[in-house]
Amino acid sequence: MNLREKQMLVTKELIKEAALGLFCAQGIERTDMAQIAGQAGVSRRTLYLHYKDKEALAARLYVDNLERMFGRLLFDFDFARPVPSLEKILDQYLALREHEEALIYYDAIFGVYYSTLAKNPAELPDFQKAMEVWYSRYINLETASVDQDYKKKWLDLLQKSTHLYFMYLQKAVILAHQRGGIVTEEDRAADRQFKEFIMSGVRAT
Repeated sequence: MNLREKQMLVTKELIKEAALGLFCAQGIERTDMAQIAGQAGVSRRTLYLHYKDKEALAARLYVDNLERMFGRLLFDFDFARPVPSLEKILDQYLALREHEEALIYYDAIFGVYYSTLAKNPAELPDFQKAMEVWYSRYINLETASVDQDYKKKWLDLLQKSTHLYFMYLQKAVILAHQRGGIVTEEDRAADRQFKEFIMSGVRAT
């Protein structure tokens, strides 16, 4: 990668970081490209060189965030140590809530924004490409050489547990934003308690 390509990558990351902050703070529909360019410290011409419009930028952020939230976590599951492995994945979700809650919040607001455009995120070409990559990773779990019934049981628990916890965390993040973005110790305790509720069910199976 030459210097120009590196600079372009840095610029794209600056733009995405600025856009994520503005989208989460004031909503996607109330943010325009001029604001994003100003926040990122780039010209509008540079911004449009990378993203043709706000919708394209918002969609790119959505897919990138899904990759950071789901595209890497689920595939760390280990059939040899299913319970601690699943708990580790839920802990990683909790770490997202603690340190990168904007990713979780953005997932919610993008869904609302895209529905107002009468569009489905699953139809995005970038989303479909990402799904192909995720599916190829998932195939590695499905083809693991373990008992089929055992494998089916744990893949089902993996999917249901992570989905349930993410839905809980998403609701918790939305409520925190409605209160001004303040996360209390009571909130953190509730997050850990809900994770333990899920794990107690997993251990009982």
